Amino acid sequence: MSASSSSNACKLLLLGRGMRATLLCVAIQFLLLTVFLLSVNFTLLHPLAWVTGTLGLVASWYTWFASIPLVIAVVLYGVSLCQQHLWERPYCPTRYRWLLNHGPRKLLFLAAHILVGFLTAWLYTGYLHTDYQHLRYKCYGQDCVSAYHVYLLGMGITAGICYFASVHMRHEVSIEFPIVEQSRGERLRELLYASLSRSLFRSLLPTISYTLAFWLLGPLVCRKLSHFLSVDLDERLEGFFGVATNVRLLFYGWLLTAQILSNMHLMHCFYGMLLSEDIPLVVAKQRAPFVHEQEVTVVAGLGVFNVYVVQCLAAHYFYKLAWRKDSTQRAEIYQLTEPGNRPANWRALCDQCLSILGSFTEELTESMQKISVLKGAQSLPVPPKTIESTNASLMAEKLLLRQYNQMHGIRPIVSPAQEAAVERPVNGIRHVPNWCERVSTQIEGVLQRLLKRVPGIVYFFNEQEGAKTAYLLTNSLPVVYISQALAQVCVASLKEDRYGVVQNDLPAIIKALNKLQGELQKLSSVIGSLRAPSTAFNVLHCAVRRSLYNICNSFGDYLGDLLPPGEEVRQLQDLIYQE
Repeated sequence: MSASSSSNACKLLLLGRGMRATLLCVAIQFLLLTVFLLSVNFTLLHPLAWVTGTLGLVASWYTWFASIPLVIAVVLYGVSLCQQHLWERPYCPTRYRWLLNHGPRKLLFLAAHILVGFLTAWLYTGYLHTDYQHLRYKCYGQDCVSAYHVYLLGMGITAGICYFASVHMRHEVSIEFPIVEQSRGERLRELLYASLSRSLFRSLLPTISYTLAFWLLGPLVCRKLSHFLSVDLDERLEGFFGVATNVRLLFYGWLLTAQILSNMHLMHCFYGMLLSEDIPLVVAKQRAPFVHEQEVTVVAGLGVFNVYVVQCLAAHYFYKLAWRKDSTQRAEIYQLTEPGNRPANWRALCDQCLSILGSFTEELTESMQKISVLKGAQSLPVPPKTIESTNASLMAEKLLLRQYNQMHGIRPIVSPAQEAAVERPVNGIRHVPNWCERVSTQIEGVLQRLLKRVPGIVYFFNEQEGAKTAYLLTNSLPVVYISQALAQVCVASLKEDRYGVVQNDLPAIIKALNKLQGELQKLSSVIGSLRAPSTAFNVLHCAVRRSLYNICNSFGDYLGDLLPPGEEVRQLQDLIYQE
């Protein structure tokens, strides 16, 4: 299967999971609405009527019809979130390139957050008291703008913006693979409990901040709405005490913010949970008849570079496969394939892994050369040019002529300064310096200095120091899994590799891991001063070091035979002794 067909097959599989995640997001809306109504309509004296009345409201025809706009918004949000996962992640050296590549998608994603927050607040206010339900309400026999309704609608929009700004504005969506294997039901239950409990505390700061902003700007907004709708002004939330002493409104706002933040977090985690599940990969395609043609091998999955999620899933599958003892699939790696009895499975897998490790190391080395701290000793300043004759006889003749003129008091026709300014090449033709070139160079330097002083030019159009390194570290999860899986396959080959297919590639694997380990060791001294994710660097550094140690510890007696004697062998032996 070609790379494009493998990518399309994996995308179709992940798209189906995205649709199931969207259905989960729609179902969770009714669960959160039930929790909200149970909190708002709490009655201690009549618990049975409290529960049955709440469930009757959720199952009513009004709820089903009123929730249609929110369901449509959730589906749009799910589509945009799925697109964020399956989108290619190009490197953007400047903020200008980042805005061109990510700006439209980020704006679309922000609009989805605002829409979900607004419609959630609009739906929930329909179950509150009369003066909370609608934008207009009767006050003293006249129509007025409900300041309570405006407050809650603005709270929903603010909650959506806050979640987008804290989670998605500057960061790409990512999936997290669970450390402990759990069933989908256990993960859903744990995720639901954790999200609901954490959102109650995380919603305090947005609620307080929005309340202070509404105290300052809320009367102005309500006044504009009253003029637009030609109704009277609601003065119940005028002044600081009018807002701060309304405990019921503040409770509704806090509870609504907690619901929206929990809703956003759950939808984000649903996609991450379903997309992180194993995809059906195979080590080698079966040649038997009636075999499904859309089988994707591990090598093909690792080769899907344009979809980061697919490569992570393939690397994670290879990592889990490498640690399965007495596994038939792991035994297929060491098998000899027909025709020719060649180790085709191992050959393809090893070449793909070494290619990924080698390209990552080269890009990391190239990006580190742009970091000023790691450039090493700067080159000494170049001394000014001196006029030297390339012909020794001509130089001696000029020296004798100058001594003769000084002895007899003959002044030179050209002053020494002017003579030094004129270059005389070997051919004897006088070349006057190109003054146009000098002037244009000076003007170019002045313009560059002036442009750098303009606010925003350097910020948008200059590449940040260490930006490429931070990008590589952020997207280094496949390298983390590949390095550990490759090392474990090599270690297991001592007992399972009956044909010795791994032995010939051990030197190349050790050198690749050792080279990456050396570059990461250099980077460790300056990682704190860069805008790079230290967590991703620590995970990658520990994974590569652990992988290198496992191989060297298992093949410690044969390092002298695998590698030529020298500094590299001594470094690997020191690594074994240090651990």
